[in-house]
Amino acid sequence: MASTQSYSEFNGATAATETVTVTACNWKRTDSATQADYTTNPINSTNNENSMTKYQCIKYAGTWNSLSALTYKIDNNAPATGLSIVGAVVTAGTTPATTASGDAALSTTGLAANFNTSTSPYGAGTTSTTASGTMYANALRSQLQTLASYAGGPGDIVSRTITATWTES
Repeated sequence: MASTQSYSEFNGATAATETVTVTACNWKRTDSATQADYTTNPINSTNNENSMTKYQCIKYAGTWNSLSALTYKIDNNAPATGLSIVGAVVTAGTTPATTASGDAALSTTGLAANFNTSTSPYGAGTTSTTASGTMYANALRSQLQTLASYAGGPGDIVSRTITATWTES
C-alpha cells in the first residue's frame, strides 16, 4: 500500500478554488494557476512590486498505514540580489494579493505542516494520520518579493526547487 500525491494550487476569493496536478510555481502578478501567465503578467521589479501570494499543497490519495512528519522547504530563497522568496504554512486561505505577505524567508531546512481530512488544505489538521482516501497537507503560502536593491528588470529568475517530505508506512 502506498499513497499517491499531486500538488494543488488554490486561487480566487479566500484561495478556495482548487486546480489539481499543478507542476510549477511561477510567481506572477495575476492570481492564476495557469503557468504560462507569468510571461504576460510579469512582476515590475523596478517598482519594487511583489508577486501574488501562491497557495499550494500536497494532495494525497490511495491507501496507506500512516503519514507523518510532513515538511516543505526550498533549496534557496534568494534567487538574485534584491529578490526574496518568502513563505509560511497556513491553516486558512486569504485572497491572493501583491501586498507583502509578512512571511519570513521561505525555510531551507523545513516548515512543519499537518494533514487535513477535510476537502481543502485549510484547518489545523494533525501531525500524523492513519486515514486513507483523500488527504490534504496544510497549504504553503509563498511569494516572490522585490527589494529596493534589485537592479534587474522583469524576466525569469534562476529555477528554485520547493520540496515536500514526509514519512509513510
